[in-house]
Amino acid sequence: MRHFDAWLPALILAVLLTVTGWAWLGRPVDLPPAPEAKLHCASYTPFRGDQTPFDPTMIIPKAQIEEDLKRLQSTTDCIRTYAVNQGIDQAVPVAAELGMKVLLGIWIGRNPVDNEAQIKRAIELAKAHPETVKAIIVGNEVLLRGEQTGETLAGMAQRIKAESGAKVTYADVWEFWLRAPDVLKQSVDFITIHILPYWEDDPLPVSEAVKHLESIVAEVQEAFPGREIVIGETGWPSEGRWREDAAPSIVNQARYLREFLVYAKAHQLDYNFIEAFDQPWKRYQEGTAGGFWGLFHEDRTPKFSWTEPVSNYPNWLTLAGISIALGFGVLVLADFWHHRPGGVARVVCALGAMLAGSALVLHFPHAWMASRYDPKWVLEWEWILECVLGVQAVATAVLLILTTVAGRLRDTGASLLEGITWIRRPFRLPTIRDSIAVLRLAALLGAATVSLGLAFDPRYKDFPIAAYLVPALFFLVTDIARGGLFAALADRREEAGFALLLAGTAVYVFINETPLNLMSDIWVVLTLLLALPGIGAWRGIFQRRRTISSNPASRPTAASPVL
Repeated sequence: MRHFDAWLPALILAVLLTVTGWAWLGRPVDLPPAPEAKLHCASYTPFRGDQTPFDPTMIIPKAQIEEDLKRLQSTTDCIRTYAVNQGIDQAVPVAAELGMKVLLGIWIGRNPVDNEAQIKRAIELAKAHPETVKAIIVGNEVLLRGEQTGETLAGMAQRIKAESGAKVTYADVWEFWLRAPDVLKQSVDFITIHILPYWEDDPLPVSEAVKHLESIVAEVQEAFPGREIVIGETGWPSEGRWREDAAPSIVNQARYLREFLVYAKAHQLDYNFIEAFDQPWKRYQEGTAGGFWGLFHEDRTPKFSWTEPVSNYPNWLTLAGISIALGFGVLVLADFWHHRPGGVARVVCALGAMLAGSALVLHFPHAWMASRYDPKWVLEWEWILECVLGVQAVATAVLLILTTVAGRLRDTGASLLEGITWIRRPFRLPTIRDSIAVLRLAALLGAATVSLGLAFDPRYKDFPIAAYLVPALFFLVTDIARGGLFAALADRREEAGFALLLAGTAVYVFINETPLNLMSDIWVVLTLLLALPGIGAWRGIFQRRRTISSNPASRPTAASPVL
């Protein structure tokens, strides 16, 4: 380690800043404590891992339900279910053994045969366990999906009430209850509404979410004077895509639920939280946030305390250690100790390596979250793609640090055409310059693909900020260091094309997502940073055109084509 001593001050500074950054991310936030020891009720869907309601052969083992309800007992004495097939009906006798209550849901869809099977089984369960079945919920958001009419649902509710002797209700988003026909309103014992501020057409930040819920409850109470109103679903996701300034996080989830509990206690409002446990299968159907509404993680560990301060990264010190270890790994791969660049270069490279390590630590949990569960695939292509993005970030960091410490910044200016030329002959061993060109091409192509996805299919697309943080910042710094950021570059049509595409999609995404979406804003900045070298490419194109215009003899021939 010939020059390690020269690197030591820069390394110490980088390590201290990394720890400081993680400490800030993991800082605990004080929140109002839950006013009651137990929650009124929580939605229970038993699926774990690759289990899914879309698999008709799936039968949930009774032992799995017993384990789940025993875990929930310390949090609530009531569960809400949504169907009585696939073994979920076993939740009723298990709850009876444990002294718990059940809001028994039946799944009503378009198929009359399936609907009849759900109705008959619910009636049987209510008759067998009258002390356990608190009420039967005759369908969930059926009007929202447009699968049955309100009149049909009313007939089902009347029949189930008459044959089971249990209370009945119907559950839907609050707006659809206001539009429901009078016959449905009169056929249920109480009104069950869903209020999910995150999913509203105009999403709200968590700071305004409970106030918004209060106004909706008041509106529904005014529409149904004298009727009992129950909030059948409310909650907040702990991870997932931002919707404007509605930001999923563990702290925000805990804040919403705990502030809601204070409100519900003060107004003696009955409620059910969605949901007990995270459901990975919902990511494929609802986007990333769909899988993270649980009070408990998928592994059945609690996400936060109901009385203590809450942190998004309670294990931040461990994450900081992993980030630092990965950062040193990047420096080792870049052979840093064999070189002694200037002091500024050493600081920039040390900080860059630790930034790359932190970006990787942030990226891989995001990669798992963003890889939506699809039972048709054994190896999910989205997960493979996310892993490739992580490898791309490491390779970019290693090569750009290597060229910086070795005094070979000229190699970082490799054109996209050089990368394309190597790709056309991939069996030739790439030089460092070839590799950097290919990595820049991959970063631009990937960023353009993501931005186009965000423009045309935004609901199911996330912002892979951590993965593109390294290419965007590292290429920017090296371009500035070699003085090539805005330099007029001849024959760089590929760079010019990508710059135009990235700038155009950045503007569209910024407008479509609104400036309130911080994740969108950061993504737009990263894509514009990747597009910046294209300014030099366009300058080169315009200079060449001016030259041709003023000197016709310089016009390109068939032997020397130029744009």
